[in-house]
Amino acid sequence: MRKQLYITHGYTANSQSHWFQWLKNQLIPHQIHTNIFDMPDSSKPNPQIWLTHHQTHINQCDENTVFIGHSLGCIATLRYLQRQKKKIKGLILVAGFDEPLDNLPELTSFTLQRIYYPELIANIPQRIVIGSSNDEVVAPKYTQKLAANLQASYLTVENAGHFLARQGFTEFPLLLKECLNIFNG
Repeated sequence: MRKQLYITHGYTANSQSHWFQWLKNQLIPHQIHTNIFDMPDSSKPNPQIWLTHHQTHINQCDENTVFIGHSLGCIATLRYLQRQKKKIKGLILVAGFDEPLDNLPELTSFTLQRIYYPELIANIPQRIVIGSSNDEVVAPKYTQKLAANLQASYLTVENAGHFLARQGFTEFPLLLKECLNIFNG
């Protein structure tokens, strides 16, 4: 089976945003097939529609598959994986959260259904959460709590904001390194 990576962007983003295409291009020489989703109506996201989009467009979910989520894409990915109940190779969540954010009440619907972590932990042997020391969109405490809930390794990038292109994140070497470590591990 081929090595497969899926990337789910966050609120108001798309497949061309931030570091997504750069990461995809870096993985080509490693023969890692990468799909970056364009999630429906990312400016007015709906959790059920995003779940259906994942269910429709993910055609490989097995021990050769890694998922990456950014921001809102983290909880959306977790919701999908919780429904699948399948073992995968790994998961990397960047600037994620799993509870309501005071500054983004329009995203609360994604957090109303609690995630059941024990099954996810059992099915995902390699779990990494990456956060920034000065994220003003998703406060670091939320990303740290997500990592604790998932029993994931937590990596802090100093002064990286929310890992957005406008904050200088059009490339993400740490994420590339961690992704390759999972695929090669």
